[in-house]
Amino acid sequence: MRRRTFLRGLGLGAGAALLAPLVSRIASAGEGVPCRFVFVVEGNCFEPITMLGAPARAAIDATTAAPLDTQRWWYRSYRHDAPLMVGGGLETAPALGPLALDAAVAEQAGVVFGLSSRIVGGGHSAMHGVLSSARTISGVPGGQTFDAYLGALPQVRGETPFDAVRLGVSPGNDPLDFGTCAYAEGRGAPLMLNPAAAYDALFGSVGSASGREAFGRKRSLLDFAGADVTRALAAFPGNSRERAKLESYLASVEELTRRHERLVLLEPQLEANRPTAPDANPLFTSPDPLDRFRAHLQLTAAALKGELTHVAVVGCGTGGNFGLTYTSVSPDVGRHDMHHGSARDPELLRRIHEVTRLQVEAIVTHLAGELAATPEAGADGSMLDHTVIVFIGDNGEQHHSTASEFPILLIGGRRLGLATGGRTIVYPGMSSDGHRQVSNVWNTIGHLVGEPLDEFGREGPSRRAPGPLGELMG
Repeated sequence: MRRRTFLRGLGLGAGAALLAPLVSRIASAGEGVPCRFVFVVEGNCFEPITMLGAPARAAIDATTAAPLDTQRWWYRSYRHDAPLMVGGGLETAPALGPLALDAAVAEQAGVVFGLSSRIVGGGHSAMHGVLSSARTISGVPGGQTFDAYLGALPQVRGETPFDAVRLGVSPGNDPLDFGTCAYAEGRGAPLMLNPAAAYDALFGSVGSASGREAFGRKRSLLDFAGADVTRALAAFPGNSRERAKLESYLASVEELTRRHERLVLLEPQLEANRPTAPDANPLFTSPDPLDRFRAHLQLTAAALKGELTHVAVVGCGTGGNFGLTYTSVSPDVGRHDMHHGSARDPELLRRIHEVTRLQVEAIVTHLAGELAATPEAGADGSMLDHTVIVFIGDNGEQHHSTASEFPILLIGGRRLGLATGGRTIVYPGMSSDGHRQVSNVWNTIGHLVGEPLDEFGREGPSRRAPGPLGELMG
C-alpha cells in the first residue's frame, strides 16, 4: 500500500479534518490554569439591532443627530468620540432575551458595537476574513485565522490532542468546508459539517464498540506506517527531495501517534463527558440547520470539558454558504432571499431576527450554560470563567455588508481578565480618531493569555490603532 494512502486513512476518515497541521508539536503550558476560546460565527451577518438593548439605544440616541428609531444598522450615525459604556439591559435586545435563562451566563455577557473590519471586504461573506482581519480573494485566505493563532500558543493548547475543533453547518452533503478558517495564508482549515462524523472523530475512542475497534486499528496503522517510513529513510542519504518528503511523512505519523496516546490517557475524562451518541440524539441527524448547530455546540462543550481542545470554532452558514435555509424558522425562503425581501416584508425581517435569537438561545443552553455549571478543576470559579465565547457575523452589519460594523456578543472569561459584566460598549464610528476595529478584539484576547499582541491581520495602512481594548480588560 502506498504511504500516501496510509496517511490519508490515519485520521478516521473525515475526522482527519480536525487535525492540526501534521508537523506541529503538542506543546505544554506547564501547570497553568486552562484558558479556552470559542468563536461562533453566523454567516451573512446578524444585524446590530438584534443586540441593541433599551439602555444602549438611549445612550446612542443621546449622541446622534436623530434617534435610531427603526434602523437595523447605523454605523453612519455615530457622533461620539469616546466609547459609550452602558450597564444592564442586555436582555431587552431583540435576540438577547435568552440570556435571562441563565443568570450565571448573563452576568458574564457583553455586547460591543462600533468595530469595523473594512479590509475583509464585506459583501455576502468575508469568508476567512472575520477571523483573520485579512482579505480572502477567490476563496484563498489572506492570512491565518485567530483560532489557529491561539491553538499554536503553548499556554493555550497545553497538552490537548487538538489545536482546535472546527465545526460548521452548511447546505448540501459536503463533509467539509474550507471557507471560514485558515492555518496560514493560502492554507484553509476545514470545518467538519456532519455532527455524527465529528462525534466519531472526537469521541470514537470511547464510543460504540465499532468506534473503539476503529480507534485500536488506527494505532496499528500508525505503528506500521512509522516503521515503513523509517526503513525507507535509510535508503535516502543526504538532503534529497524524496528524503525531505519522507521526513515530513514521518513527522506526521509521529504527531498522530502522540495524539493517539493522549486520547488513550484521556479515556476516563472523555467517557465522563461525551454527549449522547448520534443514534440517540435527534439533533445530530435532524435536517434542520439550527438543530445541527445545537449538536455542534453540544460537541464543543463536551470537547472542552473532556480536554480535547482549548479552542473551537462553530460556523453556521459561513464561508460561501450564505444561502442556508433555516427550515424551522423559514422553510420556504432561504437566508439570502430573506434579506433581499426583508425591507418590504416584515415577516421576513422577523424571521431573520428570530434565527439570531435562536442561535443565542442555543449558545446559552448548550455551551455557555454547560460551562457555567461545571467547576474549573484546580482553580476557582467555573469553566465559563476561564472560557471566552465570541459570537460574531462573518461579513458585517448587513446582507450586502460594507464591513463597517461587526456587532459582537462576548460571554465568559472573567477569570482571564475579560470585563463584560452585562455591559454594552459602543466604540466611535469610522470618522472618529477613537474608532477601533475587530482586530483590536483579537489583540485583547492575546493580552489575556499573556501575549503582547498589538498587531494581528493584514490591515496595513487601514490599521487605526494597534493594541487591546482597555474597556474590555478587567
